[in-house]
Amino acid sequence: MKIRPFTLGMATMLALAFSCTKEPAYVSSGCDYFPLEVQNSWEYEYSPKTTVATTREIDQKKYFVVVSGLDTSYFRKENNKVFRRSTYEPEALMFDLNANVNQSWKYNSWNVTLTSKNDTIVINHAKIPHCYSFFFDIPGAVDDEHAVWLAPGIGIIRKSCGFCPFPIDNLSNALINHVGITFP
Repeated sequence: MKIRPFTLGMATMLALAFSCTKEPAYVSSGCDYFPLEVQNSWEYEYSPKTTVATTREIDQKKYFVVVSGLDTSYFRKENNKVFRRSTYEPEALMFDLNANVNQSWKYNSWNVTLTSKNDTIVINHAKIPHCYSFFFDIPGAVDDEHAVWLAPGIGIIRKSCGFCPFPIDNLSNALINHVGITFP
């Protein structure tokens, strides 16, 4: 029995297309939900441009220095978890990509809950599937709630908050690992 080159080619393309659609126990670099490389950048509709400027060692750990407007934060990843620290806050777990849906944890003053691992975000007719959604809340505080969506291979793709002047802030474009991403 002969396998036609076209059939073999289509099977290979389908395998590659669906390689990121399963929920793996460990998110591989091809499906990185929070890509941290120097010069990566994200531009949102209403927020300042966010750029990974450099790396820095703090407490014998390598952090990526992320600048957004006048704000500088330090991020690192370990075992599918994203940790953040700033000048005013100690390191804390911000995103747990291993968490189960509806699982919660503390992020400094915030309670964070992973609310979905399979949202589809639509930006200008572009559909981005398999997004993770995280809900942030400070117990007892009013109007502090917000949500963040992470997309595979992109990172933060949408931010929302009910009390903000612009309740939905979508990603306009990004530069990830020297590859431009736009939403025409």
